[in-house]
Amino acid sequence: MAASPSPTRPAPAPSRRERKKSRTRQDIHAAAMALFAERGFDAVTIEQICDAADVARTTFFLHFGSKDALLTEYARLALDEIAAAIRAETDSPVAALRHALELLAERAVRHRRMVQVVVREVMGRPEAMAENLEQSRDLVGLFAALVRRGQARGELRRGIDARLAAGVVATSYLAIVGEWARHGDALDLRRGIHQALDLVLHGIVKRPKE
Repeated sequence: MAASPSPTRPAPAPSRRERKKSRTRQDIHAAAMALFAERGFDAVTIEQICDAADVARTTFFLHFGSKDALLTEYARLALDEIAAAIRAETDSPVAALRHALELLAERAVRHRRMVQVVVREVMGRPEAMAENLEQSRDLVGLFAALVRRGQARGELRRGIDARLAAGVVATSYLAIVGEWARHGDALDLRRGIHQALDLVLHGIVKRPKE
């Protein structure tokens, strides 16, 4: 008889040092975003960020290689959260895709000031934009894996390139969040994201029974 597979071991809990390091990074990022929202990116110095976060300049550079790196931290954290949610999702890949987009929308609403700062500042900074594009590719990769699962299960059309479909979803999400960050309450973020995904899944051609 074949041996049964060993159960997957849970990841070890982070040590106290790791938790402290994570909190320090979060404090630096939160302090920086508050200053950027109040004064603008260019008007804020690293020294002012360190004072607001109550850390030394050397500590800042242990966590962030530059001031521009602060702008892409939000996207990195969001990707980590979505990747974990997708790994935990065992339901339909299409349902998982909807859930991932809902989580992204909820996170954006919770961190609205951060999103506004990122949208406002990243577009005019080549280094930050390059990093943001790289993280967008990572988001496309996560979505593409879901599309492939959906194709394998027969939920999605197999003749469509998975990465292309994922790119359409990710680009739609980023465009909607950008508009929401710029115009605020004029756009319902959650509703807009649901409509965008519906367009990707079903198109805009009117069905015969409609």
